[in-house]
Amino acid sequence: ASDTTPTRAHTDIVMSTVAAARLAVPGIAARASGDARPRAARSTRRVEREKAAAAVQMMGRRATLVVTRATDEKDARTSIDDETVSETVRRRREAAKQGKDNSPTLNPLDLGRRARQLTDGFFKGITGLTQLARSPSIDEAKYDAVYSADLLSGDDLTEYETPNARFTTVLVVGAAGRVGRVLVRKLLLRGYTVKALVRKESDRELLPDKVQAYVGDVSDAKTLELAISGVNKVVYCARAKTFMSSELANVDAEGVRIAAKALQDYNNSLASRRAGRSQKSKQMLYSFAKFRDVFDDWTVDETRLVNPEDGRWQAAAEVAQRIFFDKESDESDSKSSSYPTFSGYVFAKTGVAQISCACDALGSGDAAGTVVLRDHEGVLLRLRGDGKRYSVVLSEGGVEGRTFIAPFATTGKWQIVRIPFSQFRPEVFNRAYNSGGDAEVDAVAPVDLNAIERVGLRFEARNQSRSAGAGTNGGGGGPEWMSELDAPSNNNFELELEYVKALPKGEETDFVLVSCGGAGLPDGEDRDKLVRAKRDGERTLRNSGLGYTIVRPGQLLEEPGGNKALVFDQGNRISNYISCADVADVCVKALHETEARNKSFDVCFEAEVGGAYEKVAMVAGKSNNYLAPALAVLEKNT
Repeated sequence: ASDTTPTRAHTDIVMSTVAAARLAVPGIAARASGDARPRAARSTRRVEREKAAAAVQMMGRRATLVVTRATDEKDARTSIDDETVSETVRRRREAAKQGKDNSPTLNPLDLGRRARQLTDGFFKGITGLTQLARSPSIDEAKYDAVYSADLLSGDDLTEYETPNARFTTVLVVGAAGRVGRVLVRKLLLRGYTVKALVRKESDRELLPDKVQAYVGDVSDAKTLELAISGVNKVVYCARAKTFMSSELANVDAEGVRIAAKALQDYNNSLASRRAGRSQKSKQMLYSFAKFRDVFDDWTVDETRLVNPEDGRWQAAAEVAQRIFFDKESDESDSKSSSYPTFSGYVFAKTGVAQISCACDALGSGDAAGTVVLRDHEGVLLRLRGDGKRYSVVLSEGGVEGRTFIAPFATTGKWQIVRIPFSQFRPEVFNRAYNSGGDAEVDAVAPVDLNAIERVGLRFEARNQSRSAGAGTNGGGGGPEWMSELDAPSNNNFELELEYVKALPKGEETDFVLVSCGGAGLPDGEDRDKLVRAKRDGERTLRNSGLGYTIVRPGQLLEEPGGNKALVFDQGNRISNYISCADVADVCVKALHETEARNKSFDVCFEAEVGGAYEKVAMVAGKSNNYLAPALAVLEKNT
């Protein structure tokens, strides 16, 4: 009820007072009529009735003034508290003094519902902030009260406390979108400093005044450079407005690349001011184009068969296999390259060709020869292959030293390959896989980065895909033993190398990307173009070296969050809906969650009838952190 409109309770008080006064009037009139008095007495009674009516009117007016004054005092005292979360804080403080516990244990699925109920008035209060022009009003006081250091510093507002929020500045790219506009308010409520990038000037007015907004396109490097200054983390939730290939590539791929590069450049600039290297940036291990001693450091150290006991082809392999590592291929029709090329020919399908470099030769500048692999998360290579499969090799020292490999595929074009150390497996895994057996390899100890002495690249003919008619047996009538010789197309190889870098290690994510798996879109050209552009952006982010979290929500709904169980999955299998508020809440929780770093996952509502998904476990406790157990079972770097 407004100040000018009395509430139902106020009206009942006034009417009761007036009715009581009117009941007294007939009694006065009855007593007056029973007296046999002259006409002068009648005149006196009329005067008395008029006085009584005036008294009734005055009593009603006084009652109204009393109720209005009480209402004004109450409104003045609770106008801020009733529409913000500070009233909740006050009640919790009073309960704590009395030794009561008014904060029952919540499960993660109740968090959104309860938070929404407690903050309905708050969001109504900040609605006025979207107006273009307004005079100072109570809305200003409500806003200042909610975002004061006392409430959102993490000391008192325990219900919404986020560790280190006051020290974290988040840039929201696409802040005026369906997810972005909810995300901005959730971040503010938890005490973050928020900056935003929006597409149009009119979108700036849709944001609270506490948000520092920038207007520009996501592909505008200068605008992003300005916006990202002072930022610790980025949440990218921009999306293309159409299915035009140019706009999809601009927003979903190029925009992600520019935003990631801007954050890296800013981190490097901070490190340079401290006369050091940013711990969030990649470290150069070896530049094949710039390092002078490349052909001394990298040597051809292995041309053998996978099974040394098989001597049928060992002698022939030693004579016929040709392994090169130089700036020019051995083939007469090949073009010379400005980068060193690992190329050659392996004689049999069990042949192996490998080059490697000692770890003491890795590193550049002041870090030359001092690289510690355990301080990094993996390696990043830029190369151009021939469409075949190769492997990165880590070798321990000594005769009994083990070898660990991590395979990757090439595309025939220049590409960046990202291989975390967690993907390296002992060589015995590869042998068991190629032989089709079930070797007992589970007991093999994982890679110990402290024991690694050499880093290399390997080509194995048997790892290449072969057509059914590749061998001569069965097609040309040749002897069976000729199948040992593989098709020439699988025995030749050529790989150009530009650099090898080390990926930084960290605990938290630096960049949250709201992507898409195509859920809800009909099969067709538009869906294929959208998914292709989204995957290009995801690949760019993974190869950037930043700690990332990629969220692929289902079909978005405009409804409150926290009402339904969420399903977290990998494999692009989801098809259900999810609210924009729930997606925003996942993004907020991922900012400081260690389980979210370097993970890509799909998320949607749990299917109401059947379905092949597990329900998210109920997690008791005041932390209400449903994201950690949900992501703990998912794989990293996928």
